[in-house]
Amino acid sequence: MLPVLFSIGPITVYSLGFLLTVGAFLSSFVVWRRLRELGIKEEKTIDFILTLAFFGLIFARIIYIFWHFDQFGFSLSRWFLLGRYSGLSFWGGMLGFWLALWLFIKREKKDFWQLADELSFGLLPLLILAKTGCFFDGCSLGKPTNLFWGIYFPGTFLRRQPVSALAVVFLFLIFLFLIWLERRWRLLAWYKSKACGFVFLTFLSLLFLVNFILAFWRDSQLYFYWVEIFLSLTGFLATVIVFYFRSGRKLRRQNEKKKS
Repeated sequence: MLPVLFSIGPITVYSLGFLLTVGAFLSSFVVWRRLRELGIKEEKTIDFILTLAFFGLIFARIIYIFWHFDQFGFSLSRWFLLGRYSGLSFWGGMLGFWLALWLFIKREKKDFWQLADELSFGLLPLLILAKTGCFFDGCSLGKPTNLFWGIYFPGTFLRRQPVSALAVVFLFLIFLFLIWLERRWRLLAWYKSKACGFVFLTFLSLLFLVNFILAFWRDSQLYFYWVEIFLSLTGFLATVIVFYFRSGRKLRRQNEKKKS
């Protein structure tokens, strides 16, 4: 692992902090470009990006500290020194994302599903690089394993599941799939409504599915282990249900029954 990229005198650059910064810039650029194509003014886009970054990071950190309070306690230095005491929560980041998006839509009166489709592409670079940073930093440890892909992390004496590295692979595959899907989903015969939100719901369902799979390999406390699995499965099923209703298939069946 490589938790520290380099040090120059008193200045230390951590892998996680550096990759989070790069990911934030890349995601900001993608979001800015896509929202500009929707006709949203540049200053409003910048405000939204800053709000999204603020709420996403704050809530991801708060929820992670809450779930690992035995490691952080009431030490504020551990709370704020993300490079030295790393860790971000997937669920906290999701909460921050929803809050920032809700505030923006409420203020600008924009279509939720259209914005969500565009933001799916903007969030993935940040997620990929954040998980890459976690891998180099050695955070988000997996369970001990004897399988060939097990890795020795700093401070551990057993080979463990490389959960962060597996997450990077899954997220990158999702990113490639969404790029392929973007120009094709309107041609799918079974998605009868052709309504916006297809890309976002695909992204969200795959994200929940990946988190559900990795939850079995992640080294967590017994209580939070089952919470993670339950929330991931519930989120996946809820997304699939919303997907079905937005496809227009059920509405068509009801109309056919009324005509008969």
